Amino acid sequence: MVSDMRISYEELRTEFLRVLTATGFIGADAETLARTFADNSRDGVPSHGLNRFPGFIGDVKSGRVDLAARAQSVVALGAMEQWDGHRGPGVLNGLASMGRAIELAQQHTVGAVALRNTSHWMRAGTYGLHAADAGCIGICWTNTTKLMPPYGGLDKRLGNNPLVIAIPRPDGDHVLLDMAISQFSGGRTGTHKRSGEPFPVPGGYDADGELTTDAAAMERPLPIGHWKGSGLALCLDLMAALLSGGQTTTQVARKENEAGVSQVYLAFDLRRLGDAETIAETVHDTLSELVSGANAPGEQVSWPGQRSAGKRQDALRDGVVVEQEFWAEVLAL
Repeated sequence: MVSDMRISYEELRTEFLRVLTATGFIGADAETLARTFADNSRDGVPSHGLNRFPGFIGDVKSGRVDLAARAQSVVALGAMEQWDGHRGPGVLNGLASMGRAIELAQQHTVGAVALRNTSHWMRAGTYGLHAADAGCIGICWTNTTKLMPPYGGLDKRLGNNPLVIAIPRPDGDHVLLDMAISQFSGGRTGTHKRSGEPFPVPGGYDADGELTTDAAAMERPLPIGHWKGSGLALCLDLMAALLSGGQTTTQVARKENEAGVSQVYLAFDLRRLGDAETIAETVHDTLSELVSGANAPGEQVSWPGQRSAGKRQDALRDGVVVEQEFWAEVLAL
């Protein structure tokens, strides 16, 4: 069973910073990584915050992630650029890529950066929020190694290629769609395995090819919407690789470890497209209408990102929920 406790956000961030500095990160890079990992846990995504942090440090120490490498522009094509991540830290590469997409959008209304040869970016929503904080609609996705069977198949052939769409709001509680292409993300699956809690709906296939709600028994995740998710995963994979000049899921999977993935970052500057007050009112009216109807039994209608914003407020007030096992592991690093 999972054993939880609460610690302050600042304590979590400070402890991450201590370990990152001891590992060799310095200055703004160490601060950015510490804040990002802490933010992920603060917002209710510990699978890519505290729980993932020891693994990230292990990847750096093993050389799987190049501590000194940073993403660089290799081809400039007006409103679009191709970048190479040089197997550097995925969080730093991702923030730099979305940051450049935002700059391009401020010049051209739309900006695009296609990044190749990078490492795991942790929480996908980080980069959507980065765009939304700058007043931009942000869209981004990555490919992965082979994790899911295509619709109608049993062997893993598709990446669980996360997709993010973020829409800015003046109060900072942005609309944030952050979705894996499997019914349940790898991080949530891990949480259910440790807790023993079943999925609310079937999440994938067991060893006998039967759909199951038991995360521990699940061997092959189920694509969302069956054939629809299967097709979406494939198209996201191909677009990321072709736009960046990088690797597809098939090519990534041929390596010993998942590395050298391809990603796309898009930003649309809303300030160049209309009156800010009118845009904000459009979003507000739409969200208000969405949640105004009757709720199904045991359910609560919410817009994407609303629950995460609530968890953020709770964590800053009461402390960040952490699993003792992972907190102890970080303290021992």
